[in-house]
Amino acid sequence: MIVNCKNRELNFSIDAPPSKSIYHRELIIRFLCGDYSHLNILDNDSNDIRETKTILQCLYNIINQSNFKTVEYSNTDSNINSNIDSDIDLGNNSTAESGSKKLTFFPCGESGSTLRLMIPVISALILGEGNPDYGLDGFTIGTQGRLFDRPIKALRDAMKPHGINIEKIPETRSILVTGKMKPGDYTIDGSVSSQYISGLLIALTAFDQPSTVNVSGEFESIHYVELTQDVLAKYNCPAIKSAEQVNCFYPTAGGYKKAATESEAIKADFRVEGDWSNGAFLLCMQRWSDITVNNLNPDSRQGDKGILEYLELVDHVLSGDKTKYVCKPDGMITLDENMNNIYCDCTNIPDIAPYMAVIAPFVFDKITFSGIGRLRIKESDRVKAVITQLSNIGVRTVETDDELTVYRYNVTEDIQNKKIYLPAFNDHRMVMCAILIAVILKCEVDIDNIFCIKKSFPEFIEYIERYMK
Repeated sequence: MIVNCKNRELNFSIDAPPSKSIYHRELIIRFLCGDYSHLNILDNDSNDIRETKTILQCLYNIINQSNFKTVEYSNTDSNINSNIDSDIDLGNNSTAESGSKKLTFFPCGESGSTLRLMIPVISALILGEGNPDYGLDGFTIGTQGRLFDRPIKALRDAMKPHGINIEKIPETRSILVTGKMKPGDYTIDGSVSSQYISGLLIALTAFDQPSTVNVSGEFESIHYVELTQDVLAKYNCPAIKSAEQVNCFYPTAGGYKKAATESEAIKADFRVEGDWSNGAFLLCMQRWSDITVNNLNPDSRQGDKGILEYLELVDHVLSGDKTKYVCKPDGMITLDENMNNIYCDCTNIPDIAPYMAVIAPFVFDKITFSGIGRLRIKESDRVKAVITQLSNIGVRTVETDDELTVYRYNVTEDIQNKKIYLPAFNDHRMVMCAILIAVILKCEVDIDNIFCIKKSFPEFIEYIERYMK
């Protein structure tokens, strides 16, 4: 699709869409408390939210012993892949037992959030020791796109000592989960995905026996675990962080059963604030347009609110008073006196780093983004994707494993008169990056597969149709 920003005045008001992070958590935790009233799929639901609702609808059928299908599975009929992460050799140590197993199936599409949150939750609910027995030996989760190839080893290693085996099946690009989940003391690597930690905190509250979740290694994106704690506490199922032991959490044993019997808990408002991940895209666009952005909570616990720190620096430079910028204590930005060397640590804000990178050459002489390693295992390799998009307009970049340096680009009339091709890599964030480039250059940009933006921001298609065609 051609996005045309040439000779266009972008002057409209737009709401940031609901936060996917909070929406997922509200749906799942309310469901576990016994509230099934929010499972209908709405027209403006992002694709990721649709996947979570679909899985919860499937779980509802299982819990109510109605209309759920099972299949007989034998490990002699399919090649189980014990190599959970393609870049890590785990050896020939498949834990699937011989003989047939009774499984049920859950579709997950391309939603990594759904997969990472729901594997522990489904395991606790239908395979949990001491919880109702639904006659199942396990379940499979179907995936699409790059989701099958993304890392899951950290969750596998955390759950295996507690009775759950997670395997990949290459032929069907699905995840096989078998065993009997037990409460206990879980240890999980915090450097891969905070969603694994959130999934365990939510799941372990379904057991009557106490459990702990110990986070080892670097604890990245901790703000998203804090969001999980906020929603659990809202429904009287708190997961308390230890005051004595570093990064140790105590989920409330039997919390959902208690919450279900306490009317005030289940009557709490189903409320989802605006999404700072997609809001960051809109706020970046705002610097080169006259749009008004609404529905963002300035007191939010969402980590991607960190875009405000970056945009404050952008505003100082664009207004010509860059020497007055003062770095925040413990902030993500560091720089020297003359702003010759600017560094931005993206470790805890990987989702918005691509936006920051694509607007950078229009603001800074040189800036280095660090902590970008996890961008390579998203819906696309977002480091390569950003480099490709910037290269297509002539921007110089230099990459290492964990850093990307972007150099200034001076806009010329020649580039503004061209129709530029910017691939989306089937990645909603990269569609937004391409749109930012079109807005800044005020030119025509050809974006392939633009509709993958529906993964997180389906409403924006209407704005493209109305203002950018």
